[in-house]
Amino acid sequence: MIKRTRRLTSAAALLAALAVGGAAVVPTATADPDGAVGGSGDSGSVEYADYAGDTGYAGAAAPASGGGHGTPPVIRAELVSKVAPLDPPSPFGHLTVLEGPAFGPDGRLYFVNLTGAPGQPKILKFDLRTKAVTPVHADATSGYSSLQFSPADGKIYATDFHNGEIDRLNPDGSGFETVFAGPVAGRPMVPDDIAFDKAGNMYITDYHGTPWSPTGRVVRLDADGTDPIVLQDGLSGPNGITFTPDFTGVWVSEYSLGRENHFALAPDGKSFTDGRVGMSANIGLHGFDSNTVDAAGNVYQVVIGTDKILVWNQKGDLIATVVVPYPQNGKRLVSNLAIKPGTNTAYVTVGGDDGGYIYKFRTLAPGIPQSNGGGA
Repeated sequence: MIKRTRRLTSAAALLAALAVGGAAVVPTATADPDGAVGGSGDSGSVEYADYAGDTGYAGAAAPASGGGHGTPPVIRAELVSKVAPLDPPSPFGHLTVLEGPAFGPDGRLYFVNLTGAPGQPKILKFDLRTKAVTPVHADATSGYSSLQFSPADGKIYATDFHNGEIDRLNPDGSGFETVFAGPVAGRPMVPDDIAFDKAGNMYITDYHGTPWSPTGRVVRLDADGTDPIVLQDGLSGPNGITFTPDFTGVWVSEYSLGRENHFALAPDGKSFTDGRVGMSANIGLHGFDSNTVDAAGNVYQVVIGTDKILVWNQKGDLIATVVVPYPQNGKRLVSNLAIKPGTNTAYVTVGGDDGGYIYKFRTLAPGIPQSNGGGA
């Protein structure tokens, strides 16, 4: 997600007009019929380049289209629906910032509105069939940057970036409570993204630090929000966090370094046993926001402030680039994505200077619980 007032110089750069181009890839695995655009099962117009690398792709082999040998395919996302109006001016500028898409037990797509005005909905849900948007939770002070469903209790857990808290509530908005607040190891938290292991324990990126003062952390909390443990420090704006398909490690993105780090977990999940920079990219004036994985272990990384989602396999090969087409004169802010488990359809939260949107594209392999943050 884009960051609070102290990083608004970067936020301003994110709104620069961006060039868009390319085509997209059509895998053969199951698409999500609920999200069809222009016909049943249609999840995006797609083309292939002649790519010979190991993609980790779970469908049929990609046909050649005469593109340059060794060129990864480009996937073009498609607009599903506008889901939020333009928010009033805020420290982020006059725009709407959506985050945290995750599928609930009811099959609805839940998301947060970081720039929602006081008293307006901060957590909402979207019906893929009817395109109806329903408010779930409103308050005066929160600044939610992510949302996921815990496999331990099926409830929503939302990271309050502004207030340093983790809040919990039922999918219908009832039962709201704060399950974590306060410092960890003597320092306040700036909780950004959240992921769950199989038991519902929380792994959270603590968004601190710059390349010259790397003070960001990855923090673990028990399923009930107790026993905070710092698993890793010395990071530069850690943002996205997602478990690998086998739950043996996590992928953590560093916002201001353009790095995708892999950390291996101890069997009890309470320490990292190894770490490496798995992938990196030139990010210009932008940053690595949220990420997710598919069943093949491919990593999908949003580059906020651009139209791009980069896709790597576990070998570190760039195997595809997703582009989100913008209106010619409009500005959009791609932030986060979730792949609906059991389908090949990813849904992307996109903000901008004319409101908030949901886009979708077809993935290279099906979604799994980790594609949705460990929830539904």
